[in-house]
Amino acid sequence: MQIIPKANTWRKGLLLYRGLRYRKGFGVHSPFVFNLITKVIEEKCPYYSFYDIELIRKQLLFKEEIVTYPDKRQQEKIKSRTIAQVVEREAIKPKHGALLFRLTNHFKSVNILQLGPAMGLSTLYLTSYANGLKCIALENIPAFASIAQWVFGKASHNTIDLRTGSYKELLPQALKDLDKLDFVFFNTLYEQQNNIWLFNECIKHIHNDTVFVFEGIKSSRKMRSFWNEICAHPEVTVTIDLYSLGIVIFNKKLHKRNYIVYF
Repeated sequence: MQIIPKANTWRKGLLLYRGLRYRKGFGVHSPFVFNLITKVIEEKCPYYSFYDIELIRKQLLFKEEIVTYPDKRQQEKIKSRTIAQVVEREAIKPKHGALLFRLTNHFKSVNILQLGPAMGLSTLYLTSYANGLKCIALENIPAFASIAQWVFGKASHNTIDLRTGSYKELLPQALKDLDKLDFVFFNTLYEQQNNIWLFNECIKHIHNDTVFVFEGIKSSRKMRSFWNEICAHPEVTVTIDLYSLGIVIFNKKLHKRNYIVYF
């Protein structure tokens, strides 16, 4: 008989509770947020570009070249894995990518900033809903940047400006080039120590319809603390906790509120 629960038992129990308690917009009284939850977040219909993006993922999963990159928690530790293994572990999940597509399509985002494209699949989801978008993607891991560049050459419908280096060094110029931000995707698990600075710099360029999305808000104690700081920020009006992702909306017409949604 097993007395000690398995490692993921509590997580599964929490997700089950969230699934029963927070779904279909239950308890949400804001028409704007209710519509966002039911028509965008929980939308299940596939879009025309999903197949092409996932085809690129399948091609990456057959690549056996070895790449090296730092560990998320111990930056001095270097890992060596095949491209297929890296994509399997680090690339955005199809479900999350589809949500990014639906969000940019819903808000009609034109000026898009991405911190950490992680093999470029998430960038394709962000920018595939229309042509003529302006996207700057910052990547601080050269091995990931090289994979992303290959991905962009295969399937990107828009010109994506990929810049490699430290986010703190690259971000000021990227913000100047974009001027205003419509949509920002923070995939910054490899640079968690700078998250607050990155957020505060980006917030200087928001407008009333800007949307931020954060990857891995529950992945570590540091990320959970970071998410709580975001929710408490005076400029933030609505936050939506999807457990694995966090959505931030800056629309001043909305009442300040933190929502939990099963996703």
